[in-house]
Amino acid sequence: MLTPTLTLAKTADPRDRTLMRLLALPLLMCLPLAACNQQTETGEITPTLTHSFEPIAIESGEEVSGVCQSWTLGNDQPLYVSKIRQRNEGAWHHSNWFFVPESTYPGPDGTWDCDERGFHEVDAGLAGGAFFAQSTQTFEEVQAFPEGAVLEIPPNHKIVGGVHLVNISASPLDSALSFDIETVPEESAQVLLHPIAFTNTALDIEPQAESRFGMTCDLGVSQDYNIYYVLAHYHEWGNYFRLSFVDEAGDDRTIFELRNSIGEPLGATLDPPINSQNAPKLRVECGYMNDTDRRLEYGLAGKEMCVFLAYSDADVTIGAMSGDNTAMGQNEDGIYMNETACGPVLAIPAN
Repeated sequence: MLTPTLTLAKTADPRDRTLMRLLALPLLMCLPLAACNQQTETGEITPTLTHSFEPIAIESGEEVSGVCQSWTLGNDQPLYVSKIRQRNEGAWHHSNWFFVPESTYPGPDGTWDCDERGFHEVDAGLAGGAFFAQSTQTFEEVQAFPEGAVLEIPPNHKIVGGVHLVNISASPLDSALSFDIETVPEESAQVLLHPIAFTNTALDIEPQAESRFGMTCDLGVSQDYNIYYVLAHYHEWGNYFRLSFVDEAGDDRTIFELRNSIGEPLGATLDPPINSQNAPKLRVECGYMNDTDRRLEYGLAGKEMCVFLAYSDADVTIGAMSGDNTAMGQNEDGIYMNETACGPVLAIPAN
């Protein structure tokens, strides 16, 4: 067991650390309803590969971030991943995982300081791809794709993740995370998936009020494509998420919508997948019920996030960040509405 020496993240541009960062389900709306499979109901997998990372020691009341873990797969052939199950022993606030070439972030596998090896989530996503994103404070969840759809991991790759733990219990913990991975033969891999991720860092959430933040991005993708899986992420004040296509006329069409709080798996398999119908834009909306007397900004513990990860069959990997936010005032329901300009959009052709 290795005890990390880093207990608070070192400062960096939050957009660099969270473009791919992502995550309960008392109430869930997934439109169209027939297309939504909650992962708590599709959690049975037949693992091809399993791995348990070494436990991380965390004291009562402590926060651990800026820590990475890695696992070299030892695969001399491509892996066609159809399902991934994550389990942990508590205090895992969230973690985001990527597949990258074995030579990336050189050093022994296990637990290490992210900054010492130059790990940034955007770079990891571009070097390989998004592997798995953990929902906030979940103990177990499954990321599953419809039959025939897979995430391809090229030969000689490893899994690397940036982790964030918060121990709110009265006792210290030694907590480990593990993965079970189900793969299929190459002949069963009919659709290769690629990630789409947005991050809105321009949050400025009203105290003692309900607020929503929307951001619409032109992806620069003219092709017809489908979305197969969606996972949203916010923290304890989050109560709403919606992802939608926006067509040339500005009309939007819901892909995935929910009203919830954190603590349970949030990702949803869209089966059948939802088609873009050539819509050039995607819109993400996040909502919050801030019951504190302070404004909430973007950040880790004690702050908020608005992030999503989706997988599509478009032949590009897409990431988008936020620009300036404009407060629009209260709507007829008393909700403070905000529109955030879309910042830089990255569209990287798939190899």
